[in-house]
Amino acid sequence: MLRKEEILERTSNGLSVFKHYVPGNWRIGRNFLNPLYEDNKASCNIYFDRRSGIYKMKDFGNDNYSGDCFFFVGQLKGLDCNNSMDFIEILETIDRDLGLGLATGNPIPVTRNSCRVVDNILEETPERKANLTSSGNRNFRLLN
Repeated sequence: MLRKEEILERTSNGLSVFKHYVPGNWRIGRNFLNPLYEDNKASCNIYFDRRSGIYKMKDFGNDNYSGDCFFFVGQLKGLDCNNSMDFIEILETIDRDLGLGLATGNPIPVTRNSCRVVDNILEETPERKANLTSSGNRNFRLLN
């Protein structure tokens, strides 16, 4: 059975899910048009929620479209996160679409890196950012 925690562990706390499903060239913490409805003002962004330890989407124009990666995929697929059968389908969709291999028993390995390269630009994770803030060493370009 798929578990929410396994998916979060293999998707950088949900960031990879947003990167897979949110169209366009958006960046963490920068506003963009919400793809869930006819948005005409960029008032939506992806951010790391320190309290929950996962990435979330916040729409300042319409809070009904704010939530975690599971909520977002549910909205895209017409599924309700609060319905247990729909939530299982959301987990299966993410596993299949991102090729995580959890349902097939061939999961991708979990990487413990604190940063990763995306489009040849080093991107820091919240853990790496905390370490850099304390050490003062900033020898790369940040995406957020």
